[in-house]
Amino acid sequence: MITRQKIFFPALITAALTLFALPVQPQTPAAPATPNVAAQAVPPATSENARDVLARVRPAVIQIKGFFGTNTAQAFHGTGFAVAAGGVFMTNYHVVAQQVQFPDKYRLEYRTTDGKTGPIAVLAVDVRHDLAVVRATGYTPPPLKLEDVPPVKGERAYAIGFPLDVGLTITEGVSNGRVEDSFDPRIHYSGAINGGMSGGPALNAAGDVIGVNVSGYRFEQLVSFLVPAEHAQTLLDRAGKSTPRAGGFKNDVTAQMRAHASALLDGLKGEMLTQPTAGYRLPAKLAPFIDCNAAGDPSPQQPAQLVQISCAAKAGLYVQQGLYSGDLKYSHFVLTTDKLDAWRFAHRLSQMATATGAYGSRRHVGPFSCENRNVRLKGFDASVMTCVRGYRKLEGLYDFTVRVSSLNSSKRGFASHLDMYGLEFDAGMAFIKRYVATMEYTP
Repeated sequence: MITRQKIFFPALITAALTLFALPVQPQTPAAPATPNVAAQAVPPATSENARDVLARVRPAVIQIKGFFGTNTAQAFHGTGFAVAAGGVFMTNYHVVAQQVQFPDKYRLEYRTTDGKTGPIAVLAVDVRHDLAVVRATGYTPPPLKLEDVPPVKGERAYAIGFPLDVGLTITEGVSNGRVEDSFDPRIHYSGAINGGMSGGPALNAAGDVIGVNVSGYRFEQLVSFLVPAEHAQTLLDRAGKSTPRAGGFKNDVTAQMRAHASALLDGLKGEMLTQPTAGYRLPAKLAPFIDCNAAGDPSPQQPAQLVQISCAAKAGLYVQQGLYSGDLKYSHFVLTTDKLDAWRFAHRLSQMATATGAYGSRRHVGPFSCENRNVRLKGFDASVMTCVRGYRKLEGLYDFTVRVSSLNSSKRGFASHLDMYGLEFDAGMAFIKRYVATMEYTP
């Protein structure tokens, strides 16, 4: 059995003064220059624009709170905003995920900026784009306009929500356009998005919604992301006039996770690119959305030299508390030595091929089943360990852990790690075969 390691200024317009040339009479001073008053006009301060935007959209923004059982103390909270008549609001899926997964354990309520409260029901979910449509009972403000044209890079933008339960807040930044080479579409917003603002609207200067607040990088400053408004519109169209389902949305979530897994592996089809390292050719950057980096210890005093190459799709989806899935990552640890004997080198290499850690709640996944075998690859022999475990509730989805280690030399070798989460069995095994078969020894 194995377990995994736990792996989420305003531009100032300078007025130009134009000096008008006047005829100069002898011993007569030139007339003073006349400033162009219109050219000196300065737009309102950006803080005033933020104040105006907030005033226009305030009635359409609500806080969404989740409660466990009959408790009056909240279990979680986020933000939502009106998108259609009849009290229909948009938020993030992860804001309401606990209630979607456990509808008999959690309840949802809204709170307006003037203190009005009431119940909320989920109408539709989009796990891949982290969106949900909900209906608020007893509150029907005018909806905000969803802007289906992506914002131009460099445009002023604003994000609104209820961060850390301190009240309605607006932050100001710049839209930096769509994130390049991202598996799922996101807009890079250079403003703060903090916990509790999830699901709130991101707006342009006209107050139209350009995206939905979704996340920020921990420990990074002003690197935040928005779901483009076009995906909110698609989900809203699908929700239509739906009514809450008695059985919840578990089947929808499973189907969407399987579709996401298929799209992920479809993006990795075609020739599997490799890169040479210490005489081996190993899988390299397999798609534009794969992010790879490399590192090594340059010290010549080390008994063995290590080069590490790590790649990740960063495509994981939030399913519920404690469960992210639908992702893929792989790493290569390439070891060479001219100082270690064969036993010590083999021991060090075998340690790099282990699969250790402590994560993956047994509430979500079953135990791993593993198989070890030695195989003949292109120019060398290798040991391959393949482990698989199934999801308890997301039927038809599996986690895969693969460890490949070379067996052909006492002075050089590699251990390759492949970890995939939330994929269908046949598709996952087919990818593993391609991944291993592409490895080659070319001294």
